[in-house]
Amino acid sequence: MYSDVLLATDGSECARAATSHAVDLAATYGATLHALYVIETRIGYDSDIVDPATIEDDLRAEGESVLEAVDAECRARDVTLVDRIRKGVPEQEIADYVETEGIDIVVVGTRGTSAFKTILLGSTSEALVRDLSVPVVLVSEDDETTPDA
Repeated sequence: MYSDVLLATDGSECARAATSHAVDLAATYGATLHALYVIETRIGYDSDIVDPATIEDDLRAEGESVLEAVDAECRARDVTLVDRIRKGVPEQEIADYVETEGIDIVVVGTRGTSAFKTILLGSTSEALVRDLSVPVVLVSEDDETTPDA
């Protein structure tokens, strides 16, 4: 049914719950798990105070750490992982990845790392549900996923 599952992750509590769900889904169907971390480009900051390159380096390091945790969970479940870091507007980068990689289903947390950003920018998960042509599974941090042993 599913051969390519996409986990869109930002390292938030919801994204960690979504990771368990996505790994379980990939393990159940023998699918490849694609994990995507997007470095947000809509974040505003005062470039006289903070160097934009430093911010991007920090976010890239955070993304690498998040994807390492996904990799560890995949190895524990014998799930094939393809991980990527992209830079841009999350819902646009996720939609592009879905199209170019032939993704069958997307798993994403209901809330990201910043509630304030969600209010200002709109919900990435809401945009994905509205705009993608493949199923989108929304996972809250309260969701419990019990992996098959």
